Amino acid sequence: MELGYLGPEGSYSHEAAMYYHEGAKLIPMDSFYQIMKSVEEGKIDGGILPIENSTEGAVTSVMDWLLNIDKSKIVGEYILPINHNLVGIGRELKELAYIYSHPQAIEQCRESLRLSMPNAVFIPCESTSLACKLAREKGEAYGAIANGRAKEIYKLNLLKSNIQDNPLNKTRFIVISSKINNSCKSCKTSIAFTFKGDRPGALYEVLREFAIEDINLTRIESRPAKMEIGQYIFFIDLIGNPKDHIVGKVIQRIGDKTGFLKILGTYPLYLEAGAKEGTNMV
Repeated sequence: MELGYLGPEGSYSHEAAMYYHEGAKLIPMDSFYQIMKSVEEGKIDGGILPIENSTEGAVTSVMDWLLNIDKSKIVGEYILPINHNLVGIGRELKELAYIYSHPQAIEQCRESLRLSMPNAVFIPCESTSLACKLAREKGEAYGAIANGRAKEIYKLNLLKSNIQDNPLNKTRFIVISSKINNSCKSCKTSIAFTFKGDRPGALYEVLREFAIEDINLTRIESRPAKMEIGQYIFFIDLIGNPKDHIVGKVIQRIGDKTGFLKILGTYPLYLEAGAKEGTNMV
């Protein structure tokens, strides 16, 4: 199978893809949009995308684009510990004036680097691996925030390790595919919904449905609906499968209370303490 990831080789998406499906043919792509579009058009079997980080929160562009997928669903997830390093072709921190990286990586290290390198200029780019490529091309005044694998691939020197502000930094990735198999022992389901109009208690009524049936919610996020101020789309991850009678009934009742409801996917729950249960793409 072919699995698209945000490239080039050596990015955190590349690392997550390697762990998620060891036998997959990994396809580097230039953007999250290109990954989703390629999966939707059937050019690749699946794509892996970061959805949230324990330090910086939601990856909002991925959340927004999930609303536009039609043929694809979320079929899996993977949680990757993130250890950022400062790398470059030079050998001393004092040589650095500019630091490349993906915007999320920059924000996850901003406080640490503010203290150690207060005059450094941060330059956002499409991925942490591209940051390494650019730093190598630009010279000793340029560095990159990246992982250890990228350092080796691009033959850079380690200038400072573990520079993330949060020592428990992790990123949750989702996998989308049109090859859908909803059978799993321990399942998670992702949904998105919005309301027909703004009224008191609307969100409470939805959340109450889950509480009544003792359904655990692992994530609640909101995004602007991009129509009117104050209009939002809500994203919820819940433990369970709509094929189960109780979960299915709750989602049906929620559908009656909302103006729009979309099931983004049902997939195996990733167990951080050990190996994941499995993937829907084998």
